[in-house]
Amino acid sequence: MSHWTQVKTNIRDFDVLEEAAKSLGCEVSRNATARGYYENRIQAMMVIIPPESPYDVAANKEEDGNISLTTDWYMGHVEKVLGADFGLLKQRYSVSMAKRQASALLANVTEETLQDGSIRLKIRGAA
Repeated sequence: MSHWTQVKTNIRDFDVLEEAAKSLGCEVSRNATARGYYENRIQAMMVIIPPESPYDVAANKEEDGNISLTTDWYMGHVEKVLGADFGLLKQRYSVSMAKRQASALLANVTEETLQDGSIRLKIRGAA
């Protein structure tokens, strides 16, 4: 048996979230329907479609301005791509947001993925 699980986040920007999802190989649709177990469906402002997964992620703006992520974790399809509790997606979101902010300051950004999976950003030349 399977069900939807909602994860609250500090994510606030759909464009940066889309960039993060695509960097992990996902497709993204706006104002679409997310797929869950069997014929379960949920409407969303953004749907993240992990590759080779029968289940999607519904992203919706909450009253506090943050975006919640809702998915069906059954069989680990979504976790395989986006991480436990969306850890990899949140990491990529943070990296994308930092790069955007650095670019706005005309800074040069280099990214390095370390052996433990963490990401190091080097930002140079900020005004």
